Amino acid sequence: MMLREWDGGDADLSRAADLYAEVFSEPPYGDDPATSRESFIERATRYARTKPAFRLLLAEDDDLMVGLVLGIGTDHGDWWRDRVAEAVDAETRRSWLAAECFFVNELAVSQPYRRQGVAARLMEQVLAALPYDTALLTCYAEADATRRFYAAQGWSEIVCGFRVGSSPELCLLARRTP
Repeated sequence: MMLREWDGGDADLSRAADLYAEVFSEPPYGDDPATSRESFIERATRYARTKPAFRLLLAEDDDLMVGLVLGIGTDHGDWWRDRVAEAVDAETRRSWLAAECFFVNELAVSQPYRRQGVAARLMEQVLAALPYDTALLTCYAEADATRRFYAAQGWSEIVCGFRVGSSPELCLLARRTP
């Protein structure tokens, strides 16, 4: 298996979007694959142009796309960061959201490749050599296996059971960067 950064090309982005749509159509997410695919392409393209420390890492086994992780640098004024900040108390904002931080937006691994270290390797690589002290992510509160994975990777649940707009209940996780 090989890990590499997205080369900026449409072919890789299309393959990554296919994987994203596959993974997030599964329970507990249940997203519409076509909508997920389109939104992933739009989001990754926009973030690559506009967000600091944009990283899209891909995991491949031969020619098969088996995993991805997407993360960005965030600061005050970032829509998602500001919505998350509203969900936490003042002390948590001071501890985890006071300065710029890195936000892991997406992590997806194809079903046959789960529990083989792919996600751990992707997460380790995306967090390596960041210019930020903290990293944050959100996950569905009902995604128990996902929450256990993040806990095993050193992430701490900061708050659980909040919503952003019409989202399902979310958990905010954080960790200090290496």
